[in-house]
Amino acid sequence: MGKMPRAPLKITVLGSGTSMGVPTLGCPCRVCGSTDSHDKRLRPSILLSRNGRNVVIDTTPDFRQQAMRAGLDRLDAILLTHGHADHVLGFDDIRPYNIRQRAALPVYSNEDTFQIIRRIFAYVFDDKPTLSTVPSVTLNPVEGAFELLGILFIPVPLLHGDMNVLGFRFGRAAYLTDFSAMSDSSMALLQGLDELILDALRDIPHPMHQTVDSALALIEKLKPRRAWFTHIAHDLPHAETNERLAKMGFPHVQLAYDGLQFEVRVDAPVDANDAAPHDAAHDTSHDRKSSPENRSAANVQPPRFATFTSSEAWASRFGKFDQSSVLAIGSFDGIHLGHQAILRSVAARARALNAVPTALTFDPSPRAVLRPDTAPSQISTIAQRIAGFRALGLEAAVVLPFTLDLSRLTPEEFVQQILLRNLRTRALFVGENFRFGHKQAGDVNLLRRLGAEHGFEVVILPPVIYRGEVVSSTLIRKEIADGDVSRAARLLGRQFVLTGEVVSGTGTGHRFTFPTLNLAPEQSLLPRRGVYITRTCLEGEQFSRRSVTNIGMRPTFNGSALSIETHLLDVTPPSNQAQEFVRSQHAATFAPPKRIEVRFWQRLRDEKKFTGPEELRAQIARDIAAAHRFFSRLRRFRSLRNASLSASRS
Repeated sequence: MGKMPRAPLKITVLGSGTSMGVPTLGCPCRVCGSTDSHDKRLRPSILLSRNGRNVVIDTTPDFRQQAMRAGLDRLDAILLTHGHADHVLGFDDIRPYNIRQRAALPVYSNEDTFQIIRRIFAYVFDDKPTLSTVPSVTLNPVEGAFELLGILFIPVPLLHGDMNVLGFRFGRAAYLTDFSAMSDSSMALLQGLDELILDALRDIPHPMHQTVDSALALIEKLKPRRAWFTHIAHDLPHAETNERLAKMGFPHVQLAYDGLQFEVRVDAPVDANDAAPHDAAHDTSHDRKSSPENRSAANVQPPRFATFTSSEAWASRFGKFDQSSVLAIGSFDGIHLGHQAILRSVAARARALNAVPTALTFDPSPRAVLRPDTAPSQISTIAQRIAGFRALGLEAAVVLPFTLDLSRLTPEEFVQQILLRNLRTRALFVGENFRFGHKQAGDVNLLRRLGAEHGFEVVILPPVIYRGEVVSSTLIRKEIADGDVSRAARLLGRQFVLTGEVVSGTGTGHRFTFPTLNLAPEQSLLPRRGVYITRTCLEGEQFSRRSVTNIGMRPTFNGSALSIETHLLDVTPPSNQAQEFVRSQHAATFAPPKRIEVRFWQRLRDEKKFTGPEELRAQIARDIAAAHRFFSRLRRFRSLRNASLSASRS
């Protein structure tokens, strides 16, 4: 018996109007006075349903009315595009689902949105006793793919004026409300769509929204099978606008309307029952611990992922199912903004081609084998890179041991033996400076010629530019080595991280100053000696702690070896009067972990030799106070920025 067809995804438009809805209060215009039910538009939201489970995107002020109209008797997750009032003010109305289902609801969005949610609905998160019910939720910040309804969801970064907002792709459909601009890397995530729902406010330009003309221009670039406009103002009458679109040559583009329903085919499941067996591969579940303030997208990654140490092993796993790959090749050291653009494009193209999104990288690096004296220190470990591949929506990584035999393959042999015979490559994504083959004889021009000859697509992505400079691993290494971890973080798209085991120190901190965790780093690249504001994730914990980290030689105590010492700010420090008591208290309340992850936020100062423990202790106290001020300012800045953006919403 053949395999049963997979259940489709049903999409219901709960609301298709602007922030004021249509009809707008007190407005005498012909659309607000229309008797056509399609011109009655609640605030913008959609419902996604599959196999009896439901996900809603945005809890608008009309959410209760929308849910009742749709007969929504169960809710399994909430996605929020951004924190403007017309998208979140119905958040409190999820309480009946908490009560009926006896469970907290997962909420997915970016950290900016969660800052607004925590402020507007402070009573949900303050942990104070209450006599009434409050929404019960778990907040899941997302930076990469995650799974719901047995489908891979891809966040699509957008700009809503100056505000960072999210669209979402799910299978062969995408929802992009409230945006004015989109980057090329986001556009790459939207190839091969059957259904696209997107912002088209009106004909008159608006600084924070798409117009009809700009939305049509985007549709011509993305080429979805069908497109629907949402966030529609009272400027656009339903029937008349649809007729105009058809006459303009866009019969596949229409205005969405409240209650519109359609189904989308699901062809790339990620549930365990449909996943391929793990032949010739080992699962790589890298659980990154993180805080509500700075949680990694690794916590919401799809479960289907495998690593391989040869292209033959990849073929053994996927070739038997007649699957092909969409491939990215490179060192991917640091997985910086440029790498992320390539990897997101790979994931999007693979979904369009129903192929396996795969990264091919090398360990050790080619230069470490061929020219070890010039090989740079690595920004990230292989484990960190694999976690990054997974977070960005890939399903496989091939980590080839780089050997002299491999280095002797000509460009043509590399393509024939590895890309075609084993990895069955249908599309290949690389950067403009990509070189391959013996003595780096192959370049992108040769790659294009070989692709045309052998029938695989070659996509050359331009570099990402940040403040006039090309983002590169070389530039990031320099910034880290110089101690400018803040700028390195902007180029990486996240904080620079050191990971490793906690080792025994000299005991100096416990005896004379502040207790620390001593890190044996797995990376050879270290920030310049000095003191840094950091956050530290402890093995076994689901959040990160504020911390201060010193990299140096402990000159005050005549140290002779480099050490990395992290002081956790939420652990009580020793005092002059009660050294032994605090040490025993610290030991009783805090068991040192075996491993930690230290994230570098900002450099505080150079390492300095002090006259003795007392002077050093006073300086460390000042460092701790500076770190607290930094994180407080950061939180205030985010709150003020979000409040300002909310006030300027349409």
